[in-house]
Amino acid sequence: MVDRFGELGWSVLATSRNPEKIANLAANVQVLAADVATAGGRRAVVEYVGNNWSGALDCLVNNAGYGLCGPLESMTDEQIREQIEVNFFSAVLLTQALLPGLRTNRGKIICLSSILGFVGMPLMSLYAGSKYALEGWCESLSYELEPLGVQVCLVEPAGFRTGFAQHMKWPASALPPGSPYGPQLEGFRANHARLSQSGKGGRPMAVVERIVELAGGNKMPLRVRVGGNAHLLRFLRQVLPQRLADSLIGGIYRRLMRAP
Repeated sequence: MVDRFGELGWSVLATSRNPEKIANLAANVQVLAADVATAGGRRAVVEYVGNNWSGALDCLVNNAGYGLCGPLESMTDEQIREQIEVNFFSAVLLTQALLPGLRTNRGKIICLSSILGFVGMPLMSLYAGSKYALEGWCESLSYELEPLGVQVCLVEPAGFRTGFAQHMKWPASALPPGSPYGPQLEGFRANHARLSQSGKGGRPMAVVERIVELAGGNKMPLRVRVGGNAHLLRFLRQVLPQRLADSLIGGIYRRLMRAP
């Protein structure tokens, strides 16, 4: 994403916990070593923008996040809090800190959500919870900032071939023998590995291009879905009777949790 913004002439400040992995960028792209899930990282971004940034702060893209997968009973307090801290609080607090500049420039705020921001999924309750929180916050914030000329948009992708699957986190310890969640987790892990190795999923540049298009356009919608599955699941939730939609989605998940 950083590359694409740079190619189009944007002045970009990219934050990363591992800036050494980002190389060969254009001169108009600056990389700052900062973890925006921490107070120190967010402070570093605000100080850099205030002291070293010569251009207008006209767009903020919040895309920090990862997936925590497993039964709720198996998660530690630290895992639960970290999931919400990274996926939700980092976006809220960084946006809050940068809002004065975004208001001055009538800028845009783009937050990367997920299909799990409007459809829950077994064994990913905490990830879905963080995205549902992001959705409610962004919707409320959009109404709050609209009179001030600041636009807010949620991008809701389906499954794409990114590094998301490889960076998922699992329970800190193995489930005890005979755990009632064992069959679900076993089936999910097996199907997850199979799908990851199959190379299935959309081309991730489709999401990047959509975000770049939104950033450079005039009026952003509140929600943008990317990928066929995202549109299908939204259709099921919005058009079908709730009981029927729940039954269909539950059937999909039962197959996903079944060991191949």
